[in-house]
Amino acid sequence: MVSLRSRLAAVVSAFAVLASASTRAAGNPVVDAWLGGQTNVSTWSADFVQTRRLPALARPLTAPGHVWFATPDRFRWELGEPVQSVAVRRGDALLVLSPRLKRAETLDLRAVARGPMRDAMALLDTGFPRDAAEFSRRFEVRSIGTTNACHELNLLPRDAGARRLLAGLTVTVATNGFALVATELRFADGTVLRNDFTNAAVNAAIAPGRFDTAVPEGYSVAGATRTSAIPRR
Repeated sequence: MVSLRSRLAAVVSAFAVLASASTRAAGNPVVDAWLGGQTNVSTWSADFVQTRRLPALARPLTAPGHVWFATPDRFRWELGEPVQSVAVRRGDALLVLSPRLKRAETLDLRAVARGPMRDAMALLDTGFPRDAAEFSRRFEVRSIGTTNACHELNLLPRDAGARRLLAGLTVTVATNGFALVATELRFADGTVLRNDFTNAAVNAAIAPGRFDTAVPEGYSVAGATRTSAIPRR
């Protein structure tokens, strides 16, 4: 089964961006305008196509999916058609599902040991960044390019541990309205993970059940028992 680290790669890619989108300013006109335009976003959902490039494979792997997000700390990420993997976060609880295998993995984000994964997951911590100082603490803006009616923001995590896992992150937003268009995550091992978003809905109602982190009936829990799964909040 695909590892928890591999599945969380997509989550980190998209939601490191969303986690930062509530800040007001970061000292760059493009970044300021992008972040300032997100201050009224409470929910966001979109279709996406994920493209994964691995050093060992000549051709990239692609899969469709859908993502839902609600401030301050909830998301659901479904990949594949039919769905092959699901990642749900609600507060400090993270649930990763493999529907085909009826297997689940649970994680309490407060209990993850220090290291590259903990540092990467810190990009998703409860209480997303609220101001420019927090954005600047988490990310270094290496460059900004504009092409095809899009701004491309090339970011680097400031945390040294996170950089051992993540070599860089590119966020693509529309020049008109600063809507999120794509994210691209580059891993230190040469893996590249890109998500291209379409059909986005902003501030539309999302059923609370989308963010249920209880292990579904009939699923086995990897490395744990049903009673050890993280409870709902």
